[in-house]
Amino acid sequence: MTPQQVATSALTHEHFSPYGRMLAPTAEEQPEVSEAGMFDFYVTFKESSQDWQIGYLKQQGTVLDKLERHANTAEVFAPVSGRAALVLATDPAREETWRAFVLEKPIVLNRGVWHGVIALSEDAEMLIVESPDVTDEFYQLSQPITIR
Repeated sequence: MTPQQVATSALTHEHFSPYGRMLAPTAEEQPEVSEAGMFDFYVTFKESSQDWQIGYLKQQGTVLDKLERHANTAEVFAPVSGRAALVLATDPAREETWRAFVLEKPIVLNRGVWHGVIALSEDAEMLIVESPDVTDEFYQLSQPITIR
């Protein structure tokens, strides 16, 4: 079966907002702590939680045959090396809801967003932060997805 191709969108605050947020501050956000000429510290994502776990993903796959979601936790993706794309869907059964973003900057994905990672280089590595009590739900795609 020939994979369905999904075009990537520019990773901007506006484009990504239906799915989560970029971790870089927006122009409107003010730093929590600032020392002129030294640093600005922004809290760009905060969620009350008891625990978090940090994982390290090594992605080689270039085709997705399923998407996953986690109803009980937001999830941070921070690229470390290589290139990868994040494929997202609000309703994975409807292709018109599929979007793809090249992960050039760290993002936080909202709870319950369907997603999958595709390597765009031989290997793509990223830091993952999520609840240690993460629950996984999977959706088997009717045809595989690749990135164009």
